[in-house]
Amino acid sequence: MSDDASLMHRVRGMWEQLDPPPADLADRVLFALELEDLDTEFELLRLTERSDALAGTRAPRGATSDATHITFSGDQLTVMLAVAGPGNDGRRLDGWIAPASEARVVARTATGERETVADATGRFVLEDVPPGMLRLVFFPVTDDGTDTPFVTPTVEV
Repeated sequence: MSDDASLMHRVRGMWEQLDPPPADLADRVLFALELEDLDTEFELLRLTERSDALAGTRAPRGATSDATHITFSGDQLTVMLAVAGPGNDGRRLDGWIAPASEARVVARTATGERETVADATGRFVLEDVPPGMLRLVFFPVTDDGTDTPFVTPTVEV
């Protein structure tokens, strides 16, 4: 071992003896990193509501609906999602972005990704989305070229 390597080895030994890192340091760092992601995700989900009838209408006795309305809200974007289904191969997702803007919309499911585009009014549709867990990622179209995504928490549709 060279003199420098030997010295560094002794310094390391001294610090491990005098001020060792906590045994759970790696776990705590990973947890803190996960919390950053959770803060991003869970601040977005502010309202989830199951709707068994159209607003302002009376459903026939015994009628049921599979419609679900979910609103995701963040500092710069709000997304309203209406989930209808089941369809032939899955659910239909009708969505609106506020403030209205164009965006690339990616639905991540257990079976893969589906992609569509929200128009200038913020409206988008995803058809035949498989039932199950879903996460939406929105990539707003910006003039300055930045492409910071808006990610929803995982929800079941």
